[in-house]
Amino acid sequence: MATESSEGQFKEGLVFLKNDNLEKATRAFEKAYKEDKESARYMSYYGMCAALRWGEIGLGIEFCTRALKKEFYKAEYYINLARVYLKADNKKGAIAVLKKGLRFDPENDIIHGELVRLGARKRPIIPFLRRSHPVNKFLGIFLRKTIPNIVNKIRREKEAIKGDDENVGI
Repeated sequence: MATESSEGQFKEGLVFLKNDNLEKATRAFEKAYKEDKESARYMSYYGMCAALRWGEIGLGIEFCTRALKKEFYKAEYYINLARVYLKADNKKGAIAVLKKGLRFDPENDIIHGELVRLGARKRPIIPFLRRSHPVNKFLGIFLRKTIPNIVNKIRREKEAIKGDDENVGI
């Protein structure tokens, strides 16, 4: 059970992590985890920092995975596990974990940013053709860019008309 001391250590660890002081962050998360070994949050952050700072990849994967099993709906735990995978040079695993995290938090800017940074791409429209095939290129642009742009334009026009109707008093 979380105590004031363990929660204080955890918050201190977050400050150190934000300031890129991995050594102190890892030590703070370790203390918080040792006081409350059932906390998925402490487990996830300690595992991530231990992997990033000390190279304890196995420990990082184990702790982050255990945290996800306890609280699978927390996007931040997917981000932590993805960072451990990246430390282990497993880009494919990191992308898969981040995409899974999007299922629980589709609006998460950090996950979207990481996926863009890693160069994650959607599958080609026609999987048995190469990505560079002209048909795949055309369909990809049409279905993923053109149609959504048209839909958004129509939506904006409808909202503008609705706004004009309200101003006129209709």
